[in-house]
Amino acid sequence: MACFTRSMAFCRSGSQPWRISYRHLSSSPTNKPCIGIRREESSVWERRAPLAPHHVRTLTRDGFQVVIQPSTRRAYSMFEYIDAGAELSEDLSVADVILGVKAMPVECLEMLSNKTVAFFSHTIKAQESSMPLLDGCIEKNVRILDYEKILAESGQRIVAFGHFAGTAGMINILHGVGLRLLALGFHTPLMHIGGAHNYSSTSAAKAAIANVGREIQYGLMPKSMHPLTFVFSGNGNVSRGAQEVFKQLPVQWIQPKDLEAVAKSGDNRRFYGCIVDRFDHLYRTEGGGYNDEEFLEFPERYSSNFVEKVAPHMSVLMNGIYWTPAHARLLTKQNIYPLLQKRGPVHHGLGGMPSRLLAIGDISCDLGGSIEFITRSTTLDNMFEIYDAESDNYTTDFSSDGILYMSIDNLPAQLPREATDFFGDQLLAFVPELARADWSKSLDDVQISSSLKDAMITYDKSLTPGYKYIDDLRAAQD
Repeated sequence: MACFTRSMAFCRSGSQPWRISYRHLSSSPTNKPCIGIRREESSVWERRAPLAPHHVRTLTRDGFQVVIQPSTRRAYSMFEYIDAGAELSEDLSVADVILGVKAMPVECLEMLSNKTVAFFSHTIKAQESSMPLLDGCIEKNVRILDYEKILAESGQRIVAFGHFAGTAGMINILHGVGLRLLALGFHTPLMHIGGAHNYSSTSAAKAAIANVGREIQYGLMPKSMHPLTFVFSGNGNVSRGAQEVFKQLPVQWIQPKDLEAVAKSGDNRRFYGCIVDRFDHLYRTEGGGYNDEEFLEFPERYSSNFVEKVAPHMSVLMNGIYWTPAHARLLTKQNIYPLLQKRGPVHHGLGGMPSRLLAIGDISCDLGGSIEFITRSTTLDNMFEIYDAESDNYTTDFSSDGILYMSIDNLPAQLPREATDFFGDQLLAFVPELARADWSKSLDDVQISSSLKDAMITYDKSLTPGYKYIDDLRAAQD
């Protein structure tokens, strides 16, 4: 394997800043279990890594070899990984297991043949865009371990970025609502909030939002606007990350039953927050009360009255729920249309709210899922679109009729260092057993925990038994 390691010498060319100089070494595999870390190539915004330098330091001190592909885009520099004991190499063939964050391009599979690769594969719902990658992994015998399916006995995800998706998503939607209101004729303190990537850290973003909160308390929201109500669907990691940011504003938390009254007569010197959990809107279609255990096992038995009880009284929806085709939708193309016809106050042509419902932050990013009309992702380059229910069209014109939405599938990339630290803290416990595993054995005989075995999507050029259903989903799509 051709490896690179940092030279002790530095070079300077004219007025160029100090740069690392590398010397080429020829090295043979060691007897140490080896972990590879991929360079992320899915997006120019992707600056995360599965492990931070301090995680690498722990592994190298515990007798593991860590090889990392060079990248100047990572939020943590190559310097920091090398100082932690990692080696730099384009070639990861020496690694026993290779860690990434997002799915790699199909053309990268050639160098990963017969390897175990851990990443978010986005294949478990037979997502059409990810099927070429799944087919390529099966053909090349690339064993996929999907972080999304590393679960505790309770079914809760163990290794996830969800908290930071909620954090970044909430910052972004406050920014977007400020822009939307300005386009509708209202200057608000929300104009002082930028996108999440504009802040060096979560704490810097929270400080800026707290300053905006003081302006709201001082009465600087336009008097002609109705009070803003924010609904958080679900109360898991994603929702709690969003709530943590929202709490920097002057907030009054209310119950779903209070939404209608607050929407009519609330105080513009505060925002209203409402958490809507499963039991608040789901009901058994054939009668009977809500039962959580039954719902988790048989979600298809339940319908939702979200559109009747909650949606007419909300200004912003932060959607953080898990959804499959067996689950009831929160909003459909049919029931969103009447909501957008309920126009808010218009004052002398100087500013008008096209409807109470201003925006949706679809943090879950299940396209065509719990929010049926969100069928296309937005990006960190273009974070928002307006959906016009009447024409069933999308636009980037913030002054047009419709609802602003954000549906970005890599939100934590806006807070890359903190997200990497958080994710690596969870992943690190599993890395040693992955690196020591004998992948030449059958999956039943590999000495890894059941949580990891259950997260293996492919093995021995085939879908594993727990994921054979993907073939059925694909057949149904044809």
